[in-house]
Amino acid sequence: MKELVRQLKAKEFKNCYIFYGKEGYLRKTYENLLKDSILPDGADVMNYDVFEGKKSDITKIFDAIQTFPFLSEKRLVIIKNSGLFVSGRKEDTDAMVDFLKEIPSSTCILFSEDEIDKRNKLYKSLQKEGYIVEMNGLSEKDLIAWLKREFKKSGLQIEQVVAVSMLRMVGTDMENLSQEMRKVIAYKAGETLVTHEDISKICSQSFESRIFDMVDAVGNQKPQEALAVYRQLLHMKESPIMILSMMIRQFRMIYQCKLLLDEGKTISDISQRTEIREFIVRECLKQGKNFSKELLEDALKECLDIDVAIKTGKLAPELAVELLILNYSGKKRI
Repeated sequence: MKELVRQLKAKEFKNCYIFYGKEGYLRKTYENLLKDSILPDGADVMNYDVFEGKKSDITKIFDAIQTFPFLSEKRLVIIKNSGLFVSGRKEDTDAMVDFLKEIPSSTCILFSEDEIDKRNKLYKSLQKEGYIVEMNGLSEKDLIAWLKREFKKSGLQIEQVVAVSMLRMVGTDMENLSQEMRKVIAYKAGETLVTHEDISKICSQSFESRIFDMVDAVGNQKPQEALAVYRQLLHMKESPIMILSMMIRQFRMIYQCKLLLDEGKTISDISQRTEIREFIVRECLKQGKNFSKELLEDALKECLDIDVAIKTGKLAPELAVELLILNYSGKKRI
């Protein structure tokens, strides 16, 4: 993304861009940067069009692209989640490939997509003629740097360890983090330092973080704590099957991290191998001290057996997961 920022600052615009990936906050941020770089103040009224969704009329999109700018050097057309880069709109995709060969140099087109198929004809075409940026989120290091910058804008300082604590509690989705930051900033008005206590008191805990806490209580043989988290999740309308699925995911991550550590891998190595962020790897290794490999293997097998039993109607979902939690809260650790 550094190259994209350089292009925008230098006003070296491509005719076509694709921003794609799961991190919607990043896409939205760079959409706005592109718009502000291309269109001077007030120029967006006549020189800016947005089309969203798979049902967007391809003819209207073509008309917008062909329109020349009014009192501006360029115009911008943004096409969001068009479905043109996945199966389902073959005729429109083929038409767009042909159309883009002759677009006016005064028009800049941005495709902003949640998902793409890199085998797609339009994608391959824009690999040659456009500029493509994948936006699946920042690294842990960059997320922490971003948190520090955003808090600093409001006169607040957050230490590295507290920033990691915030990621652990809220998760790594930047839209959620942005919302939680605004809450902390409002709460800390007139102060200078964000603390662990502030994060715990103000921030909403993510589903994933609650699962971490529940499995942590299971590992520490604290069944009442584990059940309290479970019942809280049920109260929040989370389904027992989803909770079980997340328990399976958590046990699997602990198992993978534990195996790789035994192979002599570093936290950085484990993170790269498993594509799990380093702060989560550290949490998994910490939890792994309370589980033997054999116990984790048993837990994974039992979780999968219970999942099948629930889905085939042999076990009641809520009770089955509760008994699983009680069972593994009382298991011997080694």
